[in-house]
Amino acid sequence: MQPTSRLPARRALASLVALVATVALAGCSEQEPVPAEPAAAVPTTAPTTTATPEAEAEPAPPAAEQPKTAIPHVQRTQRPYVKDKEVWEKAQPAHLQNLKNPLAERRWGVYQGGLEQTWTAYQAAGGNDKQLLSRIALRPKSLWLGDWSGSPERIGSVVKEYVENASGGDPKVLVQLAIFRMDPWEHAVCNRGPSPAAQDSYRRWITNAARALGRQHTAVILQPDLPFWWCSNRAVTSSLVKHAVKAFSAQPNTSVYLDAGAADWSSTPQVGVPRPSQAADLLLANGIEDARGFALNATHYVGTEESVAYGTELVEILRDRGVKGVHFVIDTAQNGNGMTWPEVDAEGPVNDNARVCGSTSDRRGCVTLGIPPTSRVGDPRWGLSPEATRAAKRHVDGFLWFARPWLHMQANWRGPARALGMARSTSWFGP
Repeated sequence: MQPTSRLPARRALASLVALVATVALAGCSEQEPVPAEPAAAVPTTAPTTTATPEAEAEPAPPAAEQPKTAIPHVQRTQRPYVKDKEVWEKAQPAHLQNLKNPLAERRWGVYQGGLEQTWTAYQAAGGNDKQLLSRIALRPKSLWLGDWSGSPERIGSVVKEYVENASGGDPKVLVQLAIFRMDPWEHAVCNRGPSPAAQDSYRRWITNAARALGRQHTAVILQPDLPFWWCSNRAVTSSLVKHAVKAFSAQPNTSVYLDAGAADWSSTPQVGVPRPSQAADLLLANGIEDARGFALNATHYVGTEESVAYGTELVEILRDRGVKGVHFVIDTAQNGNGMTWPEVDAEGPVNDNARVCGSTSDRRGCVTLGIPPTSRVGDPRWGLSPEATRAAKRHVDGFLWFARPWLHMQANWRGPARALGMARSTSWFGP
């Protein structure tokens, strides 16, 4: 018989155990893990939106994924999501609807070298200009590589040097590349295709670039402006793109996102009404079955809400055509003022060079920075509708910055003026 003096203590312990078990069993939806450090309040500079952000509870994982015994959620191995830490500062947890997201659960590297013009400008700047440029320079971005980056024999060294810089030598850190190696490309490919020698050069360049990644965790945006495939020699173009998809996907920790244009551009360049079914035709012809998924908005300005809806419809079409489990990423670097191609107020004869917004209230056909890079796409701060938030959690691996709106014609650096203008006019918070 236990001494009577111990009975109150045992009753208290039993009550505590019952309470813990009740709390654990009651959790039928995803709860944000307890932050490891205090989370900041929602920034007052969040953009205005017609959508009403709602923090919806995520459904519980399938029964097979539930722990065998009821334990408090604080014992989960998933990383805490700390809202005042950006993804380059702290790894962000995956949403339960996309637990195998290769971009989550890891920090994203920031390249700090001469191949990225905003970083060079940031280093040279001072005062307010330096603070403004930090909104671009300090954030993870995709480095564009093409035939200008080096020969097939040289490109492997270029990639290794970039990876070492961006990752700090840690293979678990995510680095990002946009591969734009096709030559000729864009409008030029509508008139002539690559010669046999050029095709051979392309394959060797791609093979060496992919091998150089090794075991590094990498996100590859493959062949921006891929809808120009429609006016190319499609058989030749597809054979090259498929080679690239397989070469990069063969690396153990590389995720390939095949460019699918934008929600306002799927058909033959700027001809006809964009339809997700056309984008599906494009992806199926160019090896989507061997990729992680597709990328949207590399050179256009479509809003995030519209891009999520369009990408979700495209995922469903691909599933119906036999390619399941496809995910996608959306560029948000230049859609802080989401607009379609006809709405662009261009500086020059073509819409590639949209006018930079003059202030946070100037929104007539101009370009400014959008949602900061993140894998936590369901954060209510982004102002997406409940429907878009649910779809993003399930299908979108990340909001990435692989467009380059701070460059003239999205291709050429002409000083920091465009970058400074977009940093001043964005409604989103900055470092």
